[in-house]
Amino acid sequence: MVKSYTLARVQPAKDKIVFNKIKKLSEVEEVITTYGEYDLIIKVEVQTLDDLDQFVFHKLRTIEGIEATTTLISARIPQTS
Repeated sequence: MVKSYTLARVQPAKDKIVFNKIKKLSEVEEVITTYGEYDLIIKVEVQTLDDLDQFVFHKLRTIEGIEATTTLISARIPQTS
């Protein structure tokens, strides 16, 4: 299972439309609006890194109004005793 967070910059006045389109995607667990350089944080869960590539490049970035994205993949940190 791959969990990631994608930050999306959206064209002015299109944030609500983009938000509603993104939250309908099956890979999306949560969408949060933010202030700052990026307008949305998108929490994503997929099976593989290939699935994540498909999601970002073929579903997310094709939504009209998205200008740029940055994806952060959750790291697995080993437990120490």
